[in-house]
Amino acid sequence: MIDQIILFFNSNFFVGLITLFVGGFAIYLYFRKNSDTKQNAAKIILQEIRRAEDIINDYKEHGQYRFTKKIIATNSWAKNIHHFVGDLDQDELDKISNLYSTGEYLDSIITKVSDTMFETNVKSFEENIKKVSNIVSDNQNTYSGQLQSGQQPINIKPVVKLPIVMETPWKKLLDEITYKYEPIYHSTIAAKLKKIAKLK
Repeated sequence: MIDQIILFFNSNFFVGLITLFVGGFAIYLYFRKNSDTKQNAAKIILQEIRRAEDIINDYKEHGQYRFTKKIIATNSWAKNIHHFVGDLDQDELDKISNLYSTGEYLDSIITKVSDTMFETNVKSFEENIKKVSNIVSDNQNTYSGQLQSGQQPINIKPVVKLPIVMETPWKKLLDEITYKYEPIYHSTIAAKLKKIAKLK
């Protein structure tokens, strides 16, 4: 009996059985890991879509983007699109890709606007400081000249000119891109992603 058991353990059948079991378990782990990765990716992508569309909707309501908020903070879609090729049709894949590309393009414009405004404000600030210095210097010269000639000093108030608020050149471009975008968070696309992510 013991000889038969030892013979069974040394047989090619047993070795093949173990190899099959180990191989099957490795395949199971691979698909399980792939499934978990896909599920987590779907959750992250849903969060990124919701966040991006919240920022875009905020622009539609208030007419401006906040420089501190990036529409696409991270692009998880580019890294994980291959997981969803079998679950979404081509049109749905394109719409998600469109959100990410639109968001990244808007982010690049917003960054340029922010840099331009910063440079303009610094330049404007320096020019205003120079103007104020000139006014103070002129007033001091006038005041000194009046005191020397025995005249009474005249109170001189500098004239403050308020800037005229004009529509910025990039507003039209931001409007055109923003209002052209069609939201997808409350569509069948998000519903499919929620199903993959196992969210209600």
